[in-house]
Amino acid sequence: MGLKFNPSKPFTVGAELEIQIVDLKTYHLSESSDIIFKHASENLKKLLHPELLTSMIEIVTPVCETPEEAVHYLKKAVLEIDDIGKSFGFRSAALGTHVFAKKETTHITAKERYLRLLEEFQILLKQFLIYGLHIHVGFPDKETAIKAYNTTINNLPIFLAVSTSSPFFFGEFTGLNSYRTKIFEQLPRAGIPEYFDSYSEFEEMYNMLKNNGFIESIKDIWWDVRIHPDFGTIELRVCDANPDLDRIEFLITLFQGLCLYSSVSEEKRYFHQILKQNKWNATRYSTDGKFLDESGTSGIKSKIADIIDILKNKGVFKELKTEKRIDSLVKLINEETISQRMIKEFKSYGNIVEIEKFGFIG
Repeated sequence: MGLKFNPSKPFTVGAELEIQIVDLKTYHLSESSDIIFKHASENLKKLLHPELLTSMIEIVTPVCETPEEAVHYLKKAVLEIDDIGKSFGFRSAALGTHVFAKKETTHITAKERYLRLLEEFQILLKQFLIYGLHIHVGFPDKETAIKAYNTTINNLPIFLAVSTSSPFFFGEFTGLNSYRTKIFEQLPRAGIPEYFDSYSEFEEMYNMLKNNGFIESIKDIWWDVRIHPDFGTIELRVCDANPDLDRIEFLITLFQGLCLYSSVSEEKRYFHQILKQNKWNATRYSTDGKFLDESGTSGIKSKIADIIDILKNKGVFKELKTEKRIDSLVKLINEETISQRMIKEFKSYGNIVEIEKFGFIG
């Protein structure tokens, strides 16, 4: 059975940001998603999706021509959500985990899909107090999409490193910069996926899982990057949710550029253990981690700078009309990530509840 790839406008972008709803005074999770849906304008409702937890909501942009446009939609949505929250005592936050919430104090949204997943994954899903940023890039055909997918696998750690925002979980400092990553990897269809030589190989794998009852749709595959045939996109899923809208724009711009470049480049394939080591380096150390490739070991910051230089020299950002924006955003490589700022605050003052405020957007 074929898995049809629906072409989309080449290299358009979209973003999905999973946000926490937190109490204005205590920073505890606030089970207020129903309130947001009830009071949202019609325009906002078009951007909102219910999520696993009743204290969680997802903002989904429409298809956008530029990363700047996608971030504009996220910002407008957040502003309206926070405006609603003023009357009910909550606001939005975007971190990869909630800093101190416990699984006993949260409730799963009573949708059939989520209840089915809970039955399957048991305690694993009960501790899913995690939040991500997903980025879509559109492709004209499945062959171009597969090339971009394979290229992205090699570069997952650079996107994770820039986005890290989850060093705390259940009220403890984990010692990692992205604990969300380790929680997600416990699921059987999550983490770093395998390369595919062709789209038909991906179809074969997908059909084996679906025809034997292990998945119902592509939504049941949670890889760090996945092919999304329904939308005609490649979806980057490795990033922690992040409150810094400039940082989100940087991530979208870099991913969009890498996808375009992949259509004219050939990427080397790495041993899976090398891919895992590089991802661990980003998980543990954020942008201070190391990156191993065929030329040896370099810093993740240096790797990102090298990729940006390659894309610039090939005219990628110029073709995408993002050259000026990437020049203004590239400074973020050398700035502390959200997780690094959180860890520094904790080591200086030790007030774990107050650290949740780092997730406030804008």
